Amino acid sequence: MSSNKKTRMFGMKSLVVAMAVGTAFSTTAMALDLSIYGVGHLSADGIDNGAQKSDYIHSNSSRLGFKGSHDLGDGLSVLFQYESGVDLTGKGTGDGNGGANSNGQIFTRARDSYIGVKGGFGTVLLGRLPALNQWLYDYNLFGDQVGDLGNIWGGDGLPGRADHAAYYRTPDFGGFSLGLTYVPNQGVSNTNSYIAKGDYANGGLKLGGAYGNFGNGGGTLSDSKVSAITASYDFGAFNLGGGWQRETAIGGISNADRDKYTLGAAAKVGSSGTVKAQYARAGDLSGTSNTSASQWAVGYDHAWDKNTTLYVAYARTNNGAGASYSAYDYGHGDQGVPGIAPGGDPSVISLGVIYKFDAGLIKH
Repeated sequence: MSSNKKTRMFGMKSLVVAMAVGTAFSTTAMALDLSIYGVGHLSADGIDNGAQKSDYIHSNSSRLGFKGSHDLGDGLSVLFQYESGVDLTGKGTGDGNGGANSNGQIFTRARDSYIGVKGGFGTVLLGRLPALNQWLYDYNLFGDQVGDLGNIWGGDGLPGRADHAAYYRTPDFGGFSLGLTYVPNQGVSNTNSYIAKGDYANGGLKLGGAYGNFGNGGGTLSDSKVSAITASYDFGAFNLGGGWQRETAIGGISNADRDKYTLGAAAKVGSSGTVKAQYARAGDLSGTSNTSASQWAVGYDHAWDKNTTLYVAYARTNNGAGASYSAYDYGHGDQGVPGIAPGGDPSVISLGVIYKFDAGLIKH
């Protein structure tokens, strides 16, 4: 065979291989949705921790992630999300994400991250998944800002997220759906946890109910349990909402029980403004007086555009002599702020900016 024929045959084979590879890649890409998203949230805070005053710049649950889905055919798809907390101040701790314990870090703590499958049967996810956060944000007008409801409802150690968790959510049945979460022992006895969360939505009405059981290792420690009910209604120009939460065996201690409440309202101002106010209370720990706390928060959000929000917020927490709840923790950063002494009444004024983006990289 002549060298020219060999060359032509080699060229044709190369073309066929290239077309096959290209077709395979195209088929894969056509089945994939992929986007990169993030939130940058910074605030200037004037904080009085009840004993001293100081000014701070905080990063507040800023984050960066990838998410998407892959169509498997026959009504099935793979879901995935890889999300990390980001500290835009570079301190790497106290950023509202749980944070690392050393300075100079930008990426801090894993947030909701998972791989799962969705189909007619519902959705199954495995990974780092919401725990308390499943209902904390049902109606939380100051999420990640000062006055975050988590300062009170998460102030006794309930985990916001659960590591190595499994989650199943039913399809929607006329506005109702149910989510079930299970966290195994992972080699440590009596540390498994489970959560059930039901939701109902109809027009502007939203209702939620949750129950959770968190293992503390057994022995002298009891399982911590929590029950919660949330409700809100959106009238268009304004909305109202509130909730109740009861925790038992807080910290694994039998009969260490407490009831908590919240009530709030928000109203639109013009085409881009929202004024809001929210109250949250933790009652006395059972059998222990002067351990209650109340948090007030008021604020104004201005939507500069669909991605950018400017806001001003004020929050104050009044603690009983035996309580030390914060007014600027949980989703909000508190890097560098001294601790709150029992009976201290922390307060804070905050000016903040939030920028969100969600950019599609591949779209089938």
